[in-house]
Amino acid sequence: MSRSGDQEPIAHDSIRRALLGSMVGLAGAAALAPLGGSAKAHEHGKAKKPKEEAFNPTVSRPREFLNDEFNTGTPWKAPKTGNFDLSDPVDNNLAKLKMTSNLVGERTYIPMLARMIFARENDPPVMALGVASMFTWQLQVATREEFGDVPEGTAVSRSAYTAVYLDPETMEPVTELKNQITGKMMQVEDLRFVENFLHYPLGGTRMVGEEVFANDSASVPRISTIRDWGDELILYLGGLYSNPGIHQPRLTENNWTSSKAEVMDPDADLIRTNYSLMGLNKAYEKEWTGFTTADPEFFATLARGKKVHSAEALPDIHKRVIAERYPHRL
Repeated sequence: MSRSGDQEPIAHDSIRRALLGSMVGLAGAAALAPLGGSAKAHEHGKAKKPKEEAFNPTVSRPREFLNDEFNTGTPWKAPKTGNFDLSDPVDNNLAKLKMTSNLVGERTYIPMLARMIFARENDPPVMALGVASMFTWQLQVATREEFGDVPEGTAVSRSAYTAVYLDPETMEPVTELKNQITGKMMQVEDLRFVENFLHYPLGGTRMVGEEVFANDSASVPRISTIRDWGDELILYLGGLYSNPGIHQPRLTENNWTSSKAEVMDPDADLIRTNYSLMGLNKAYEKEWTGFTTADPEFFATLARGKKVHSAEALPDIHKRVIAERYPHRL
């Protein structure tokens, strides 16, 4: 497997992240070096690229936090940890954060397994990739020095995503796979990036530097969809990228399922949650597939994951292919 993690971390700050989120394209892409792919692949993509710019987070997002933000910020702890009124925006937001992370300042991991399918109009789909991936999250106090005039009580989620690609049949790591559409071999590359999400007390969310994904107002109440399902609660979250362009359609839809009793119990702090994700995006986002922005192929993704709060609780495959390779992601 290609070790993209052996490269030097890419520096970033909030100003550069804001530039990336502007969707100007070239300015954002120049601010941070690409995550993967050869110079030849970039030249090839540029030659075939239409004039309209395309959003590509695998290129624009930085790999690492510059200042070890995961470990230097102040952990965010909620003023209330249970007995939530889900129709109240403040309580609804706390329930959402308890289901997806935690309210007591601890680290959260979301290990996932997925398969990705190549699809294009009028042709049968073909299996493309398996994926072992993981989100590492830490809720911290959002400071005005870093994020401007945010309301008191705002949390920032420091998010690191790590993915290692697998043979879709064996679900084991490989260094190359055959592209079943082009017939050519793909030299697969690991993927890493980091993000900052602001969670406002009234329920809104803003993805710093990538507001096309989430850009709620801090002052407008927002109720997330959380529904009873027997003795469980299901939280529905989605990401519909708002800017038009050749990257569209681009979306994710995910849901989080937790025990209703645990969500509502003030003394249950690190609760169990299962996670499912469906995603759709253009295949050009992974340059090593051989596709460019001129190609119509899509990736369709279905992932299953769960929430844990220690490295010891990770599934064995994630310990082996992610934790051992990238221990700083723990």
